[in-house]
Amino acid sequence: MRVEVAGAWLLSVALALAQPATAAENSGDYGANLSKIYFAHQRLLALREACDQAFPAQAKSAEKAYAAWQKRHQPLLNELDARLTMMIRGASKDEKEYVRNIGKYEGSIVEYRTTHRDEILAQPRDGFDQVCADFRNYLNGSGSDFNREYADELRELRKRKLPK
Repeated sequence: MRVEVAGAWLLSVALALAQPATAAENSGDYGANLSKIYFAHQRLLALREACDQAFPAQAKSAEKAYAAWQKRHQPLLNELDARLTMMIRGASKDEKEYVRNIGKYEGSIVEYRTTHRDEILAQPRDGFDQVCADFRNYLNGSGSDFNREYADELRELRKRKLPK
């Protein structure tokens, strides 16, 4: 049974890497729900990186806005990391495979974020400065509350308790 769950989760992660925006269509799928929220954060980081690269003079204000957002969301970000680690550990037969899997998935996550950032930067520049300004405002506003935006997915995730 554990192998079947691990295999299903690995497939879920692979699908999420390919299409993170639609990964959580099945609200009962733990891996898909985790992927949806986790990759929303990665897309947020990719946009921040793209804006910083395109407008280096505004990078300090973006850093400040992200730091405030991150501080508000730190418990959630820690929980997501713990849940991802728990799933990778559960999908690994031993410590050696766990270490290999952690490296593989961390590399895939960074690759996803880098690819997403590059796709953003490849778009026409008309209005991109406004997109970045709106992004900074989003980070500072109440609309950027992942706990509210992903409440359904978090409710499903939290049905599975984290080890203490």
